[in-house]
Parts: sequence; C-alpha cells; structure tokens
Amino acid sequence: RLGTTSSSSSSLRVTKRKKMISDGSDLLPIDLVIEIFIRLPVKTLARFLCLSKIWKSTIRSRYFKKLYIAESSSSSNRHRPRSLIFSLRRDGHECFYFSSLQTKNPSGEATYHLSHPTNKFTINSSSIHGFICYGTASKARLYNTIKRRSIALPMVDSKKKLLHQFLGYDPIDGVYKLLCMTTGKKAVAKEIQVLTLGKETSWRKIETCAFVHSPHFPQICIDGVLYYGAYYWEGRKERGVVSFDVRSESFHLVKAPKGIGMKFTKMTRFNGKLALMYTGHRRIELWVLVDAAKHEWCNESFPMPRITGCRGSFEAFCAIDETGEFVLAPREFTETPFCVVYYHPMRGSVRKVDFQGITEQVPPPSWGLCTRNWRTMSIFPNQVENLLFL
Repeated sequence: RLGTTSSSSSSLRVTKRKKMISDGSDLLPIDLVIEIFIRLPVKTLARFLCLSKIWKSTIRSRYFKKLYIAESSSSSNRHRPRSLIFSLRRDGHECFYFSSLQTKNPSGEATYHLSHPTNKFTINSSSIHGFICYGTASKARLYNTIKRRSIALPMVDSKKKLLHQFLGYDPIDGVYKLLCMTTGKKAVAKEIQVLTLGKETSWRKIETCAFVHSPHFPQICIDGVLYYGAYYWEGRKERGVVSFDVRSESFHLVKAPKGIGMKFTKMTRFNGKLALMYTGHRRIELWVLVDAAKHEWCNESFPMPRITGCRGSFEAFCAIDETGEFVLAPREFTETPFCVVYYHPMRGSVRKVDFQGITEQVPPPSWGLCTRNWRTMSIFPNQVENLLFL
C-alpha cells in the first residue's frame, strides 16, 4: 500500500507539473510574462495564442497591445527591426507599395505588398505601425504589412463620392482611428465621421469642427495628434494645418508660415515635433511647430547633399528623428535599382541604399520597358510590428 500511495502521489505531482508547464501562469508572474512577451516578434506571439488561454487573453488585451507598440517605437529599442514603407506611382494611374528594413548596408531587399488604381476618389492614407489604408469610399481596405493581408472596412454612410480619410493612433488608449470627411462646394469638409478599428463595426458621426476648411494632403500622426494639410478662408484662401486629437476627437487650426513655408509638400517628425518640409533651390527647408495656439513656427534650412552615381532630381521625403537623418529619393524613377539616400546634415554624411527586387516583383505588364513614367510618391520611416487583429 505504501508503494501504491507513493506511486499515486508521484503521479499527481507529474500531472500537476504538466498542467503548470502547459498553462505557464503558475510558474511565472504575469508581469514577468509580459516583460518577456514584449520582446518577441509578432509571428512568435501568434503561435503562443494556441498554447494557453491566459497567454491568449494577455496578448490580445488592449494593455499589452499598447505596451508592445510603445516598446517597439521606443528610440532606445535597438533590437526590434524597423522598416521603410514607400510607394511608387505609374503613369499617375496606379500606386505600388513596398517595404524594406532600415539598414546601414549599401543594398536592401524590397518586399512588394500591393497595388491599386488611383484617381480623385482614391484614399491615400499615410502609414502607421505598418498599416496602409487604401481603396475608395465604397471599397476601403486596411492592409497590414506585417501579416501581409488586408481587411475590408465598413462602407461610409454618405451620398458623396469625394472623401478624405486619415489614419491616426492614440497612444494613451492604444487604439487606431480612421477620420473620414466628405467634401462639398469648394471642397469644404462637411460630414465628419470616425471609425475605431477593432472596436466599432460602423462609422459614427462627430461634431463638425468650428472652422471652415478644405482638407488636403500631406498628413502625419505624432504622439496622438493627427495633422493634415488644409485650406481655410480669412478674407481669401490661405494654406494651413489642421490638428485632430485622436483621443478627444477635437480639431484645431494652425496657420502655415508665410512665404515659401506655404509651399510645403511633406510632413515629418523633427526633434519630436511636427515639421513642414519643402525641397527646392538645392536646399531642404523645414518649419518646425513651436506653439500651435500662437501659430508659431521655427525655420531650419539645410543644403542638399551632392549625390554621386545617380541620375535625376532628389527630394527629401521624411526625417528619421532618432538618427537626425533625412531620407531622400528621386522624384522620377528613371533607372533601376530604386535607391534612397540617408543624409545627416550635421555630420555631412551621405549613404545610399539600393533596393533590389522591385522590377522582379511588380506584376507584369505594370512595369513595362520604360521607367520614365514612374514617380516616388511617399516614404514612411520607423514602421514597426503591430498586434491589431491578431
């Protein structure tokens, strides 16, 4: 009997140990599990969803998703890979999206993601954490470059065809929101609707902003504030920037700096703040937002670098805030391979990265024999892995 009891006790311990290992919660405190999980790639976390109910609920919780994005986006995180997402337009009728790791090597491999036709009814959203919003009002889709698949978005409740959609992220609540505006006479924003991704299944109307404006591009989201270009009227038509607080869903108008500052073509993050950017006269002109309430901007001007071994005219598309580098690319894509140039104005350093695989991956006959009708449209840096829809 003693032998039987001992054997039975041993069997219970083995059974309990197997349960502890399979569950994991009895072996490690949940705080330590989270600390381990935020350092793992998305593909690994996706596999962990099947191993434990506690792990599944932890990984899919809003708290963990917010923590994961914050860790991935942290400037001190050197281990999580970051990517450039760039788009090229062919003949003004079709847009192609690619991504590649931000590398210090002289060459990189471009990954083809998707293409879609472009016209005045097409959505052209910026990329946040590897998401791309594209399509039309009736067939809008959200593409995840990490999972390499897209989902259909709810149809916008509007009789108007001309829409503007902007993608924003709220780091406090850890949610993504799409802002949609229809435009009427003089392209003025009319119906304003919001969709919270992963939470709402339909668009909801919000209060119209207090000032009349016409939304335009470019756009960018910085620390929970979505900025986009706009025209407003003060006796005459003026150019400015509209800020939309993603969390409170409130609008604010910021007047653009006078003179050449009103010609900005890009928005970027510079020293942690919004910066308007314009490339011309062999210089990169920046206007950094100092005080939105006072419409105060600070001008920074940098000479364009000398780029050898490349033909065509280059333009600054964005800045990488953590490294102090600008990302330049040719306006017209006239030769292969496609390249970008990382330029550090303070150090005077210039490094070129050639991207292989673009012509091989674009579906025929889109590429064709001539590249003169291709144009670089946008480059979004510091794209990181996300857990939305995981």
